[in-house]
Order: sequence, then structure tokens, then C-alpha cells
Amino acid sequence: MGNSFGGSLIVFEGLDGSGTTTQSGLLADYLKEKGHSVLEVEEPGGTSLGRAVRDLLLQDHGMDIEPLSELFLYEVSRAQLVREKIIPELKKENVIISDRFAVSSVAYQGHGRGIPIDVVKSLNGVALNGVEPDATIFLDIDLEERDKRSTGEKPDRIEKEAREFYRRVREGYLEEIRSMDDAVLIDGTLPKDEISRRVISELESELL
Repeated sequence: MGNSFGGSLIVFEGLDGSGTTTQSGLLADYLKEKGHSVLEVEEPGGTSLGRAVRDLLLQDHGMDIEPLSELFLYEVSRAQLVREKIIPELKKENVIISDRFAVSSVAYQGHGRGIPIDVVKSLNGVALNGVEPDATIFLDIDLEERDKRSTGEKPDRIEKEAREFYRRVREGYLEEIRSMDDAVLIDGTLPKDEISRRVISELESELL
């Protein structure tokens, strides 16, 4: 593990409803208690431009967004976040915790939408400008668990996608995560406090 800019970038990944936002917050609270300077960000989002893009991507504005256009919008948000927020914080030797990052585009727009994986990874490389996560935590839930957790909530534009789409996304995530040296797979159906303990255990020897 190690980031050429200094500091640490920790990323949480998973299907919608897997608990990435909850676990990002719990880890941030733990690190702040330990005296670390922590920046929490989300994708898409994290900057004024990113939040505008997030609204375009997730809210139903009656537009038919083509898969490639969708990918470019994610990359716009990512490029802005990396340059405006992440690189400056890494150079200060701080910790950044990101709720989703580049591998989510590989899973959702690549495996899910069918855009060639090499195209997604190439565009990711441009947006990332040399930034790589020091650790990626993947919270795995199956489709039944995802369906259960989404009951009663108003889905966003992507959450409305069919089950087959999410099957491809999950399989894509698993393929990518298992090929990454800095990735950790955790059962997302465990109690949230147990997940948090496992996250901290995985990270503390190398990063914390």
C-alpha cells in the first residue's frame, strides 16, 4: 500500500444499500478520535461541480442518458474531486475516506452497462491523475439482501435498474476486487459494529 502523494486514501465500495455510507462515517469517527485529520467525500459529488453532476445522474429529470454519457459524467465529477480536494489533502498527509471511487465505474458502467472495461479504466486513469486508493473495502451483499434493504425507499435513477443489471454489477465488483492487491472483501450482512471492527482491524497495521 502507499500513495505517491502522501497521506492515505481509503475507499468503500459496494452495491446500493450495502452500507458504504454508514461504514465511511464510522471509520471517519474512529480516525478523528485517534487524532487524524480526515476528509470525507462521496462519488459522484464532493465538490460544487460534483454535486451538480450527482443531481443529473441520480435524479429523474426525464432525460435519456446514454451509458457512455453517464460514464463521462462520473469522470467529470471524479476529475474535479481528485484535483480540487483529494490531491491537496494527500499532500498534507491527511486521510481521505471516499464513499465509492473509480472501481464503481468499472462495475456499474463497465460490467453493468456494457461499456468495454478497457475504455472505463482508460478514462478512470485520466480522471485520477495518478491518485490510487491505499485500501479499498468492498462490502458484499447479494441481490436478495439488496432488495430487502431497498424496500420502502424512493429509488434514484440508477437504483431503479432491473435485477439483471445489479447481478452484472455485483459479479463485476467481485471480479475486480479479487484482482486488486489492496482490496478487502467483507460480508456486508454482518452487524454494522462488527463490520466496523473488521474494517479497522484490516487497516490499522498498514495505515492507521
